[in-house]
Amino acid sequence: MELEKEEIVRILLIEPKKGSYDILVSLLKEWFQDYVEIVWRSIYENGIEELKKGGFDLLIAEINFPDSELLEEERLQDIADTAGPLEVPIVIFSNSKDKTLPVLSFQLGISEFFSKRGIKKNLLEHRFRNLFREIYRKKVISIQMDDSLRRFQELYGMNQNEIQDLNTLVKKFKKELEKEYEEKMKLDFEKKKMQNVFGMYVDPIVVESIMNNSLSLEQKGHVQEISVIFSDIRGYTSLSEKQKPDQVISFLNEYFTAMTEVILGYGGMIDKYIGDSIMCLFGVPIPQTDHRQNALDCGIEMLQIFQLWQPKWQEIYGFTPQLGIGIASGNAIVGNVGSFQKLSYTAVGDTVNMAARLESMAKPMHVYVSEGLYNHLPEEYAAKYKYTELEPVKIKGKEGLHRILSVQPL
Repeated sequence: MELEKEEIVRILLIEPKKGSYDILVSLLKEWFQDYVEIVWRSIYENGIEELKKGGFDLLIAEINFPDSELLEEERLQDIADTAGPLEVPIVIFSNSKDKTLPVLSFQLGISEFFSKRGIKKNLLEHRFRNLFREIYRKKVISIQMDDSLRRFQELYGMNQNEIQDLNTLVKKFKKELEKEYEEKMKLDFEKKKMQNVFGMYVDPIVVESIMNNSLSLEQKGHVQEISVIFSDIRGYTSLSEKQKPDQVISFLNEYFTAMTEVILGYGGMIDKYIGDSIMCLFGVPIPQTDHRQNALDCGIEMLQIFQLWQPKWQEIYGFTPQLGIGIASGNAIVGNVGSFQKLSYTAVGDTVNMAARLESMAKPMHVYVSEGLYNHLPEEYAAKYKYTELEPVKIKGKEGLHRILSVQPL
């Protein structure tokens, strides 16, 4: 079957070594088959010129080039400056030994930074699939716009001459607006950079909502139906006491990074990191009709990704951590909590307490969910996972016994 142009992701790969090129192409073709088209440039300057021509959906680049006058940090900045206004996502795949570059990458708005040394194939595939999901989302929007134009032409019976006249008029207006458009692109790029920088300290969803004025900074709360996830590493306190401080921080950074990627991929909002625990919300600040499905899918995938990391953590740190997850759905009070000096957008109430309680009860490598989530799932979810009903439990602060279920992938 011949694929449509819109179905293919065009990738520009700037990589000086043929061996690295072959490995990447082999993996991408294995994962995405004929849905990817890869253009390779081994010389950095040639790759940048190719990028400027446009037409690419993704840039994968090395920043360490032999016999180059540019420093790695300068090359990273140059790549971001070139690809940013073109709205091309960037993946850095490098053998650089500079440990400060991944942080700089995120500050520059670069999507991913991978080291060529010791990367796990399963993790690499997971991150690329999340990235492709977003690329296809943008492609669908573009296809819908083209389809709307076609239907407009059919509705008003425009012939080819009329379409040509319309195109000429559009070109005329385009020339007059070119300067304004270029300024807008620069402002959008700067806005994106700002979102990425502040997104390292405040959840990106909250930053975006503030910048587009969809989230009020007033200290007012309102009741909203949401889903809440709590996750916690079992027995980590005793394990961490046996580790060196730098190992503790390194492990937590890897754990939080892996889990955060999954959460953001399902539209979740990181509320806070609490020691080795994560609290995240679905359905806020932007309401979601499918927040229950997103939360459940997210919790299951968090466990699956955690399992992929376990062998590496055992090899590096000498222990195999276990994860427990609790998910609850229902009404909660959401809004800004804090002081004039510092605000936190969060949720409070019975639903939050229920999720925290379920997490504390969950067995290692299990997801426990509330009745409020399970009872409102779509029919197709009945066959998607394995549900095991547990003994009803008493929840502190609430009357009666409450039904809970353990959920695991089939």
